[in-house]
Amino acid sequence: MTMQPLARSLLLLAALFLPAGRALAMGEILGETREQLKLKYEVKVQDPDNGQVQVEFTLEDEGRMKPLDAVELAIPKQDGSGTYDLTANLSVREDQGKRVARFNLKKEWAARAEIWLNTYHFDGKPLVMTHYHYLIPVAQYLKKPDLKKQEPAKPAAAPRKRAAAKK
Repeated sequence: MTMQPLARSLLLLAALFLPAGRALAMGEILGETREQLKLKYEVKVQDPDNGQVQVEFTLEDEGRMKPLDAVELAIPKQDGSGTYDLTANLSVREDQGKRVARFNLKKEWAARAEIWLNTYHFDGKPLVMTHYHYLIPVAQYLKKPDLKKQEPAKPAAAPRKRAAAKK
């Protein structure tokens, strides 16, 4: 009988702290613009017409998110389920005082790809119990197809009239 109150207390503590651990892992996506966050970055996408694109991400200034804890690549599934086809930490190297990451993707994945900037700090202060993400959609840097260069569609041939059946 003395175990029942103890078991209830442990169950209550588990119910309180387990969801907090999951919320901690999720973080919050920032809604501010890159200008509001004082971020300075550049995304270049090269399309060699081989079914893949080469993406180069250059971060000049981390702005209000300084110091960044990770730069990640995320490709959400097309079904809108909130799950991902791919998530990966990007290898970032220093180049002339800037942080640079390069990667190759299939074109169809690049249209859904996002570069995530992750931090446990904001305005120079450490965050308690959460972290922030800033998302950069790669799709806005993809070349749009040049409609002028494409050949105009040929008009469809007129349907043939069938000869009347002879009686």
